[in-house]
Formats: sequence, structure tokens, C-alpha cells
Amino acid sequence: MNTNPMTRPIRLLAISGSLRRASHSTAVLRSLQPLLPSGTTLELFPLDEIPMYNADLDGERPPPPVVQLKNAIERADGLVLCSPEYNYGIPGVLKNAIDWASRPGFASPLKGKPALIVTASPGTAGGSAGTGPNS
Repeated sequence: MNTNPMTRPIRLLAISGSLRRASHSTAVLRSLQPLLPSGTTLELFPLDEIPMYNADLDGERPPPPVVQLKNAIERADGLVLCSPEYNYGIPGVLKNAIDWASRPGFASPLKGKPALIVTASPGTAGGSAGTGPNS
């Protein structure tokens, strides 16, 4: 058994900012797996079941889909987020998931987690309007 930490399997968690069945963002994430190095896995976490953030529900017993999201983030070595751009920003579904995952402050599963953020759009500008220096 190889115990070299540089060769251990890498677990990436993929999150799409689009709920559409034919989402370009989700398609981009699915297309990454065959391109990854051997021993690297990419798990796609759907956001369909994540409820709207409500601080009243964010206590010792958050909704089960939120627990699943936080656990998946905790287990991952890194995140890959791919999202369309809606009105010069990220879609509400992705912002909402980030709101849930970012709590509790200073002890969030996002803390110190490397992330790659990608945008995908069939439009001519792609997702560039919300990512420029003046955005």
C-alpha cells in the first residue's frame, strides 16, 4: 500500500449553479471526470433539495439536505463550482447553498477549502459580465 500523501486519491465536489435538466454548467462539470488524473474523483452534488436559507432552521438540527451538503464539502479535498451568470451575478440557488455551507462562521466546512470557479453560457459573452474589474 502506498502511503505517500502526494499520491493519495483526491476527492473533488462539483456544484452546479443551475437546476435545469439540460444545464450547460452541469454538462461542463460532468465532462471533467474523464479529464482528471488517475485517482481523482468528482462527485456532483445537486442543489435541488436545499431549502432557502433561514437562520431559524440553522441550529443544532439543520434540514437533512443541508447536512448532506456540508458533509460532502467536508469530505472533499476541493470544490469545483460551475454556474451561469444571471443578471450580472450568480444564481440564487448557488448563493443560497453558499449561505448554508458558510455557517457556522469560522467553523464552516468551506474554511480553507480550495475552489475552482467556472462559468458556462451559450451566450456570446459567456459569464464575463459579472467577473470583470468593474463588476
